[in-house]
Amino acid sequence: MIDRINPIAWARAGTFAVFLLVAGLAPGCAPSGYFRATQDQLDSLLTTQADLMKRVDRLDKKLDEARVGVSASRATTESRLSQLSERLDVVVGKLEEAQTRMLQLGLNVESVRQRVSRADSVRQARGGSSDTSVVLDPEEAYQTAYSDYASGRYKLAAEAFREYLRHYPDTEVSDNAQYWVGESLYAQGDFPSAIIEYRAVVDRYPKGDKVPAALLKIGIANIRLGNNAEARKSLHQVMQRYPKSPEAALAKERLAQIR
Repeated sequence: MIDRINPIAWARAGTFAVFLLVAGLAPGCAPSGYFRATQDQLDSLLTTQADLMKRVDRLDKKLDEARVGVSASRATTESRLSQLSERLDVVVGKLEEAQTRMLQLGLNVESVRQRVSRADSVRQARGGSSDTSVVLDPEEAYQTAYSDYASGRYKLAAEAFREYLRHYPDTEVSDNAQYWVGESLYAQGDFPSAIIEYRAVVDRYPKGDKVPAALLKIGIANIRLGNNAEARKSLHQVMQRYPKSPEAALAKERLAQIR
């Protein structure tokens, strides 16, 4: 790569060369008129050169400023590209997360479809009755009832869950079954009956993991009925007894909405 020629050094070298040329013409070697003319030309040349050197200095400074500007612009551009790259990574990450959720949702839908199909098969086997005594396996009985709820058949779900509790009142999911009875009634708009079933979760299974949700739904159902005093009582219970639960956060939001 060829280095840039320093214009100032070049101009000074030219001046020195001209001076040597003129100095070589001693008065004894040339007419005095010629010497004076040459001297005048040299003075004019030196003045012009001085002006040119000033202009070169100014241009050199502008060039340096331009270099600094280009460097700053390049740094800014690289920073923006880095930020865009980071944002793109975030978007791609969210897209992959959404795809994963969609896949999981598809699997859940297929699982519910299969459970509904099994529930229908079981129900047909017992002649259309919701009596789960025909189903000896408690897990199958529970899944049959839940499939009814998941497919929106809330009346059948309530009956199936009650029948499950009649035969299997003390399994690991009995509190869940009791809770889903309340949910099935709530979904049908029968809020007073739903409150009774939610209360049964709290009373019969006080150590179950559905108690916070049951207390929350008691509060919400009372709001729907206009019983704000009872609603506040239940929602406060959620916040006091289970302060770190998701239900406590929802209870706080609901309390803020009660006038």
